[in-house]
Amino acid sequence: MARIPFLLLISAGSALAQNAVNVQIGTAALDELSTGYAGRPAVFDAAPYVEIGSNYDQLTNNYASWSAQYLNLSLPLHENGLVNVQVQNVQRFSMVDQDLNIAYAYPTKLGVINLDGGYSANPNFLPQTSLGLGWNGKLPEGFGYIVAANQKQYSESYANAATNMYSLGLEKYIGEFRFAYVGMVSSINRNQGSFASKVQGQWIGSSENRLGLTYAQGMEPAEVALNNLASIQFQYIQIDSLYWITKTIGVTTALWHGKEGSYYQRNGGQLGLRATF
Repeated sequence: MARIPFLLLISAGSALAQNAVNVQIGTAALDELSTGYAGRPAVFDAAPYVEIGSNYDQLTNNYASWSAQYLNLSLPLHENGLVNVQVQNVQRFSMVDQDLNIAYAYPTKLGVINLDGGYSANPNFLPQTSLGLGWNGKLPEGFGYIVAANQKQYSESYANAATNMYSLGLEKYIGEFRFAYVGMVSSINRNQGSFASKVQGQWIGSSENRLGLTYAQGMEPAEVALNNLASIQFQYIQIDSLYWITKTIGVTTALWHGKEGSYYQRNGGQLGLRATF
């Protein structure tokens, strides 16, 4: 969705089955939480930036391809926290939706609290509203833990269904590397829950260039087709990067492969241009 030697500020509502777990974009991109000179994660004292980009998915089984365009704005406020705003235009199932997501993170001595919310007016397939709460806590010896919860509310086209997701994770920092494991329990309309897990490895260089690898699998609610919200078995792998061309201009990239149960497989990528100011 920003990057990481950090307590990973994941979005509690990131649906791995269909939303790229891309650390380059999205309101969840508040992951560089290594301690800075002020005693708080360095991301809160970083330069603000704006990023524009797009992503594309090629689907199998004769499903139409997906695409999206996004604008992301990150505003660090030092001891007052950080605000991240993202606007998206999303094309799926031969339909078009737009959504707005806003996240706010606040640093404390014990960790970072993260609030995020999203809204889509008259959506065809995206959730109409989403609300998430997350906590990234500090542990000794370079360890940290992640606790998060998220709810998404869908429109009448999905029978006003709601999904809930609860996440618990552990992370470890070793020099320029970060490793994390997150387990997630999710449900539709509070029916029987399903389990998914995610593992991540990330490298952050001294020049702030970054490279990450994510693998996720399990059961999770997903919009598998128009008017069809279901818990499906999925697998997902992604590699992503941030490379600074100059001190103020960077390029974000990602490549991924996903398998959505017996419905289809997705091969996709993302490209973004970031500028600090």
